[in-house]
Amino acid sequence: MGLLLCLLGALVFGLLACVSKIAEERGCTASGLVVSLFGWAALAMLLRATSLHSGSPISLKVVAIGSACGICAAVSYFAFQTSIKIGQVTVGWLMMNVSAGVPAAVSIWVYKEKMTPTKILAFALGLVSVLCLFGGQRLEDREAVKVDVEEDKTACGSC
Repeated sequence: MGLLLCLLGALVFGLLACVSKIAEERGCTASGLVVSLFGWAALAMLLRATSLHSGSPISLKVVAIGSACGICAAVSYFAFQTSIKIGQVTVGWLMMNVSAGVPAAVSIWVYKEKMTPTKILAFALGLVSVLCLFGGQRLEDREAVKVDVEEDKTACGSC
């Protein structure tokens, strides 16, 4: 069940980026949409956590760490939205993937976590996605240069 929720979370996070870009292109306030979705997600997680009845209370330290990480996640997402406004989507996604992989690798190294087949698969898929995004960025750059050259030829032809 936990792995399914993790996969659904990743899917929804990806869809959030798509919906944010669509909202931005249509002149809507994408930041308001994101705050609303983060709020509903937090409420859903709170309801899920309270319904488990695990028997062990959550310490104040854990709540503080979770809240700090949530705030950092929200700030990083708003930074991602800003990067979409300024540049291309692939650059933002490339940075998001790298920023997710580094803490995971450090966690495995520092805490000596056991590498399970699931973790190896996750890292492999993460690496493939970073390589695909990097390749996509290079293609976009080449196309942009090609368009600039064609525009220059058109401008010189009318001289």
